[in-house]
Amino acid sequence: MASVSLSLALSPLLLPAPRPRRQSRPINPGIPRRLRLSLAHGAPSRFAGPVAAAPDGVAIADVVEKDWSFLDAAAAGGGLLRALAAGELSPASRVLAVTPAPSFVAALLSGTPCQLLVAAHESLYVLAGIKEGHDEVRCFHLEGGGGGRGGGVVEAVPERFNAFDAVFVCYLPGMGVSVAALLKSLVKRCSKGGRVVIFLDQGRQNLELHRREYPEVVTADLPTRSSLEKATAGSKFEIVEFVDEPALYLAVLEFQG
Repeated sequence: MASVSLSLALSPLLLPAPRPRRQSRPINPGIPRRLRLSLAHGAPSRFAGPVAAAPDGVAIADVVEKDWSFLDAAAAGGGLLRALAAGELSPASRVLAVTPAPSFVAALLSGTPCQLLVAAHESLYVLAGIKEGHDEVRCFHLEGGGGGRGGGVVEAVPERFNAFDAVFVCYLPGMGVSVAALLKSLVKRCSKGGRVVIFLDQGRQNLELHRREYPEVVTADLPTRSSLEKATAGSKFEIVEFVDEPALYLAVLEFQG
């Protein structure tokens, strides 16, 4: 009987501690407009809740997330491959990709090895997806899009990553800055002979569709040849290639500094 009494006395201590019950929350099928960030590494989510993103040096803050997922829907085609070829990359290249989709990063790394790849984007969801798939990519948050600090003028990328041999501007209409302001910000970031490749592999035929369906993202147009010439006049950039077709927009500028 003594052994039975001892067993009964200790039995509550052997039971697992009760776990707090989670309160269920309705799932929001869209990307939340405002959210609180955490710095833990993880994959992006389109549902409400903390974002697990890993851009370097991002501060915990409230941000407005926009839906950039429509740019990752198209498979890598001839337009994207042509844009990558225009960068004239080598294994020693230092590359900056501004507002890239995860599919662009995957296509670049799979087909064109480079020494360094830096991704800069206003979307922490996109950066988290890039970091999850390619941890070697250095990711930086363009705070507040083109209208805020960092914005489309890449101040958020530390100066230790200067001397870029190629800068790919993947979606200028969503950056909220003019091409002249963008080029001005890149003067001190490019190596001599470095290339700035502004492209849209879906061309103008889909730009107006994007503008209608995603007006919060598409806030500007693609530069024409004349506006690009005006933006580069008196600068250290020279236009070396320009294509403006329904299915491909491509502007390649070379830094002469």
